[in-house]
Amino acid sequence: MALVRWVGRAIGLDVHRDFCVVATCEDGKVRSAGRVPSTPEGLRSLAESLLATDRVALEVTASCWEVAGILEPYVDRVIVVSPDDTGIASGRAKTDKSAWTAAHPGAMKCLLQGLAEAQTTSLG
Repeated sequence: MALVRWVGRAIGLDVHRDFCVVATCEDGKVRSAGRVPSTPEGLRSLAESLLATDRVALEVTASCWEVAGILEPYVDRVIVVSPDDTGIASGRAKTDKSAWTAAHPGAMKCLLQGLAEAQTTSLG
């Protein structure tokens, strides 16, 4: 049984009540893409800037399903990931997540790796 890993652009979101921190991962490079308001209008604006082939990962939060619902029509797939599954939860205290993520791009990389692992499919 062969395993094939999806190749393309991944988008990671760190969802907060008032804003989302956005990161992209393309060709193995994680980059900050700034912040967008966590309003329906802000999220639609983000969604319209994404590619139909993009895959989006975000952590489980109180509003994650609403965020996922807004983004889903615009992208290939939206994955909601538990911090326990990515290793992010064990790597930090949950204080100011946006500042931590901005200072530690490895956190967003873990989230994006969770997306890649969730998207690995078997052929056979």
